[in-house]
Amino acid sequence: MFFRLFILLPVVTVVLFLYGAIVNIGYIEENRCRMTYMFEHPQYTRITVQGNERFPKYGLYAYSEGFITQRVQQRSFNGAPVLFIPGSGGSYKQVRSLASVALRKGIDNNWQAHLDYFSVDLNEEFSGVFGGYLHDQTAFIELCIQEIIRLYGARGRSTRIFVVGHSVGGKLAQAIVADGRESIVRHVAGIVTISAPVDKPVVLLDHYHQSFYNRIEQAWKVNRTISTGLKAAAGKQLDGILFITIGGGIRDIIVHDGLTSSQFADLHVMTHNIPKVWLSVDHLCAMWCLQFVLVMNRFFYSMIIPNGRNSYGFVEEKVKQFEQAKRFLVQSADDDDDDAFPNRKEDAERIIIHHPEQEDWIEDIRRSYTERYRGGLERTRVQMIRIVPDKPAHRFLRVEVLNSEQTTNWLSGCAAIEVYGNSRMCQTSYSLANYTLQVPSSKFDRLGALLDLHELKQRNPRWTHVLIKIPRTFKPVQFSVDVFNPAQREINITMPYWFDYRKWTILQDASQDDSFYRITIDAMTQTHQTIALDLKAISCDGVKGTSVVKVHVPWAEGYDRYAFQEDLNQTTVYIYPPIEKPQGKEPLPIYVDVYFTPGCRYHIRYGQSLRVSVARVVQQYFMLIPAHCLALLLLAFKDQLSQTTPDEPAFVVGKLRSSLTKPGPLLVLLLGTSLLGKFLSLFKAIPRIESFSTPLLVSILIHLTSLGVLLIATLALWGAIAFCANFAHKIILRLIALPIPVMSSTFLSCIHKFPLAIAVLLVAIALTACGGVSLLCAAAVYFVLLSKAYEDYLENFVFHTARRIAARLFGAREREGADSGSTARRRRRHRPANETGDELMVINFHLPLFFLVILLALLNVPSVITWAKNYHYSNTLQPDPSLVPALAVLACLAVVWQLNTPRNLYGYEVLAALLVIVAFVSVLYCQVHVYRLNYSVAIVFIAITLHQIFAPKRREIEEATDSEEKEQNEDNNKDAC
Repeated sequence: MFFRLFILLPVVTVVLFLYGAIVNIGYIEENRCRMTYMFEHPQYTRITVQGNERFPKYGLYAYSEGFITQRVQQRSFNGAPVLFIPGSGGSYKQVRSLASVALRKGIDNNWQAHLDYFSVDLNEEFSGVFGGYLHDQTAFIELCIQEIIRLYGARGRSTRIFVVGHSVGGKLAQAIVADGRESIVRHVAGIVTISAPVDKPVVLLDHYHQSFYNRIEQAWKVNRTISTGLKAAAGKQLDGILFITIGGGIRDIIVHDGLTSSQFADLHVMTHNIPKVWLSVDHLCAMWCLQFVLVMNRFFYSMIIPNGRNSYGFVEEKVKQFEQAKRFLVQSADDDDDDAFPNRKEDAERIIIHHPEQEDWIEDIRRSYTERYRGGLERTRVQMIRIVPDKPAHRFLRVEVLNSEQTTNWLSGCAAIEVYGNSRMCQTSYSLANYTLQVPSSKFDRLGALLDLHELKQRNPRWTHVLIKIPRTFKPVQFSVDVFNPAQREINITMPYWFDYRKWTILQDASQDDSFYRITIDAMTQTHQTIALDLKAISCDGVKGTSVVKVHVPWAEGYDRYAFQEDLNQTTVYIYPPIEKPQGKEPLPIYVDVYFTPGCRYHIRYGQSLRVSVARVVQQYFMLIPAHCLALLLLAFKDQLSQTTPDEPAFVVGKLRSSLTKPGPLLVLLLGTSLLGKFLSLFKAIPRIESFSTPLLVSILIHLTSLGVLLIATLALWGAIAFCANFAHKIILRLIALPIPVMSSTFLSCIHKFPLAIAVLLVAIALTACGGVSLLCAAAVYFVLLSKAYEDYLENFVFHTARRIAARLFGAREREGADSGSTARRRRRHRPANETGDELMVINFHLPLFFLVILLALLNVPSVITWAKNYHYSNTLQPDPSLVPALAVLACLAVVWQLNTPRNLYGYEVLAALLVIVAFVSVLYCQVHVYRLNYSVAIVFIAITLHQIFAPKRREIEEATDSEEKEQNEDNNKDAC
């Protein structure tokens, strides 16, 4: 029963992993981005780049529409230049949304201040999974920048460019200034990366990626100050470049939010925290989401200044650029303190002059109320909120204004000691605009503020009131006031245990006047931990239930998240830390601020979300599966080779499926890597262990998923060998597609009879085309050999069974049977057989080797795709990260296929020990650096091949040989009679 449950558990985890992948694709959050439409047909004019003959695959284009195209074709550029770099597999045409909106804005400005958008064509290469072309792409982009500068003629010497990079294009944008070339650096005003893996790649499938990232990091460390925020002193060469990183949020399933920030960035923001956007966008949607495109172009336009006669450029001072970035991309507020509620340390200095003859001054003694004016206001209204010190119930003020035409200086404080008519008032007040925040909304201008009235009174002892000023308007307007005790609005919860998925009610029925609650979540430190917060509007007073949730993670600067829902009575917000809490820091809770619509009664529940937790594990840790698959496969292979003791003369190979279903290898791998990780981390000279940073629960899930994948693959392969061998032969004949059928059959026969020649042919393919292609072909050839071995096994098994039945029924053997039996025994003398027969032991030995070939081929599929995509430029992939491991494995296969393996040799216990070492190294050092698995597999094949060639043979079983000869003599005597 235990073994059955153990087999079932990995299969369940595979299903759970697939479920997480499906959730990632489209079941976390809906896409609420609006499309960006063109007014005219977009035109992409190719710009001739000096030195383009070195990179014929690449190109530079300028965007235009309508009559603007004629100017572009005449090479007439006088706007501020912006260069767009697409990402992995991206097209230069992805600049269309950004450029089209900017072009419409330029036309509206009568073509005064405007932007010139350029885009780089990188042949849509998959540079995210193949890093061999990153150096060439960087060199070509540098040529493009120099060419753009030449397009602006005499003023090109002072022209500065903003570079926008999407996905891997953001890393390329960072790379073009890494070398510190003065001709490039002085012309780059700023870099904006969108959904880009800046400091860490998503997955490392070749060493070119690793060296590329290392080179850029070292160059930026030398030439750039490592800090957050604006650099006070631009002492280093790259300090003068504004560097902004932007992440997409929970909808970006390719580059998760934890990878989008950089230690070198002046500013990091997420799209769900950018004012006027407030949305999480997926990886491709970031390039056409209208809300985000509008904000980006407003930011670029805000930095345009005249640069000569009828020409424009970007402001050169980085301080001014940074101010505009904060203005358009950051939700500025005074809630940066670590206290339970925000406190401002400086008062606003702007003075507001009031005109009481044109205003209505009204003071309401209620602590919580909402006023709506659907027909607008005939006179300016000044709502007075009294400051009552030393009373906890009057400590905090939450105020919100909806659809007011005055978006600045609408909140102020004063000492109301003057009288006008029958109302108290003040002639002047001091603006509290620095406390105000834009509240996410897609329909109205919504402003809000949260004030500590007691602290405000301490810093301004003369103040008596806080003022809300709403100007005269004909539009419907609304404001709400909520004065409360913060202790009554704070809810403390703790992250549930990993196995606890119950729902808990934390707010049964909030009052209609309650507009704010703060929820603090303790013990949430790991990125896969997720809480689902359910907000339900029980009843609303004539309005739709609208909720706004702000998530603040203290250790993740720039990752504040705003989530809002409109016209919905119930919504679910998923709360998780975007990056793991750094070790050594004091435990800090995650703050969740909930803003309610006045007039609605809300019900709040929370619980751990299994679906999103699994989805985030899949998103962040999927690249760990190959290392764990290899480790488990090697441990199972070790178990197969260890079933024969050294003193036994006959070597027997166990079954792969039986070895995989044993819990021993899994437990050894889990405990061994955990203990080794902690032990080896004590030595600074030893490289950092990759598995040490992975949570234990995630490691167990990855282990079980990998084991489930291997079990399912083993069963599928046995089914393919047993039932589809003939069908597979036909498919291979179709793939060979030789014009003469006889030649196809002859070629397939050569695979069976001359595997060495086939291996040599595969080596030739690796040298002339791509190592990954040869590995895929080797996997197909290996399957043919395995299916042939299974056919031989079935033939001998059926004949042997029939012979035994005939002997029992008739007491004698037919002559043909005797001859065939003798032939079969002579065939088995070449190698001692186990119970199931010689051919089945061959399959058991080669099955894990076949899986290793398949794993190696899958790891190098990106090289195959790149080779196929660039075939018309070059027949051979250069550089080819798959070539060295492919040649090593193919050379070993040439020997293994030719020899009568497995041979009856000494030293299998030493080979098994080596497999254990490689298995542990794969988990400790190859989880993140996936490309290292190529060399792990190559080492295994080399070790097996050398063992099969040079290991000494075991002694033959004399007794078994004598009994076979006696049995043969008896058969001959019976036949003679």
